[in-house]
Amino acid sequence: MEVNKTKNEIMEQLNSFIWEFKVSDNISYNLEILYKLIEDCNNNSSKIYYKLISITSVSVIEAIMIDFLYRLYSGTNHFPNSLVDKYYEIKNKLNNETIEIKVKDSFLGDHVYVKLKNFNFTPMIRLYEKFNLFGNNKKIYKILFKLAYFRNRIHIQNYFNNFEKDESITFSKKRVQNSLNIMNWVIDYFEDNYKRPWK
Repeated sequence: MEVNKTKNEIMEQLNSFIWEFKVSDNISYNLEILYKLIEDCNNNSSKIYYKLISITSVSVIEAIMIDFLYRLYSGTNHFPNSLVDKYYEIKNKLNNETIEIKVKDSFLGDHVYVKLKNFNFTPMIRLYEKFNLFGNNKKIYKILFKLAYFRNRIHIQNYFNNFEKDESITFSKKRVQNSLNIMNWVIDYFEDNYKRPWK
């Protein structure tokens, strides 16, 4: 298993496009876990780490993708130039994907604020596909849908029969390495296409 980059290299990439600082902190924490799992896996030549490595890597991908939607929703000067032609269409779609939060405040009075909803991974991939947020590469969307099903194997029961019944077969070395490769691809894509105008 390998990531092909150091954690610091990945964090430098993330810091060029991540919108919410706490998301960056949490991704950093998960990368520490991921790198330790990979190190232990390689040192022990053990498949026992495969499930944890894949779940963590796909969770990092998901966090990057949802963070970008928050940037598209709330950003003004940080809306990527490459998406300007879709600005109103994206903003309208995201404005229809909100929830109201009611706050009771004895000092300021009760009030309501609107927040972008939390997306499940599969509907979020559909949204990315609709607006070609990963470009016109149709293959990447198919891969991400498969990764979503793969990540859902966190549930031991496998109610939806995603992949093989036996987890030791489902979490193969090839699939786990593929999840790491896609994580790298997503990070590279965001760095190349969606850098914030400031660091």
